Amino acid sequence: MPFVVVETQSDTPLYPEIPNEVVLRTEECLAERNCQWLYTLLSSERHRMICTFEAPDTESVRESFRRGGTAFSRMWSGEIVMPEAPPSTPNEKGLKVFEHTYPQGFTWKQWDETNRRVLPCHAERGVEWVQSYVSSDRTRVICEINAPDAEVIRETYRRLNVPFDRGWSAMVIKP
Repeated sequence: MPFVVVETQSDTPLYPEIPNEVVLRTEECLAERNCQWLYTLLSSERHRMICTFEAPDTESVRESFRRGGTAFSRMWSGEIVMPEAPPSTPNEKGLKVFEHTYPQGFTWKQWDETNRRVLPCHAERGVEWVQSYVSSDRTRVICEINAPDAEVIRETYRRLNVPFDRGWSAMVIKP
């Protein structure tokens, strides 16, 4: 079943209860459309939230959010990409989320080349890639990374000229 990402940006803080409330408000609509909430990443400042779903299509989740009266900033379908080595689990105290936008999209060859350069640098600094979400059109990437702090990741990306929009500490909220 396809993977759907719902991004929410808020000027006022969101609270840990909010993702559950979001799903409860839309739960009936989601169930009617065979959509399943997987988990949510909430920024430590509580201004950014990413909810993940398995759903028949993006429109099923979008319509569920509309009918539930739930606001969101962006919604897209894609796939989960994991490292070749068995993936780690998100480290609650060290989970960082990095967001990347590629207006022209990227090829899988470019993805592999970037990872070939980045992953050894991350490993040297105690940083571990957990998984990434890649949009179907390959213009949007969200990476889950275990790291001592976000600045270590920013430094690597800057040194290697890997573009990123933002990086933040996250907590995982599950159903």
